[in-house]
Amino acid sequence: MEANNTNANNGKKNIINSTVVSGFVATEPRITTCTEASVIRFALAVSNRVTNKATGEVTRQSSLITVEKWAKNTNLSSFDAIRKGILVEVKGYLKPNEWKNAEGESRHRIVLAARSVKPIAKPASMMEPQPEAIAS
Repeated sequence: MEANNTNANNGKKNIINSTVVSGFVATEPRITTCTEASVIRFALAVSNRVTNKATGEVTRQSSLITVEKWAKNTNLSSFDAIRKGILVEVKGYLKPNEWKNAEGESRHRIVLAARSVKPIAKPASMMEPQPEAIAS
């Protein structure tokens, strides 16, 4: 994952918040439709391998990242391929999200605002059966 790269711009530095993450869609995507645009939201499961230097033991650490992708209502076809269980590559940027809960308390989280969500692979259960090879 790459984030917060800096670029020179006329002697000034701009911080570019850009991230690329691959992971499995962990939840059924939810689509919310507004007047001119719609948003799809889902959890992306990502994991890292961690090696304990002292013991050599390898473990995996997993996390869920909230992803949201907006599209104009005239072009929602990009939402069709996003399904629970598929492996995707998400390109976007990290965005703060703030709201108040039912008790009026402020809540905060960071979401991955997707510019693109590209399916990489489907789980075996979603693949079409392949014809078996005929033995000679």
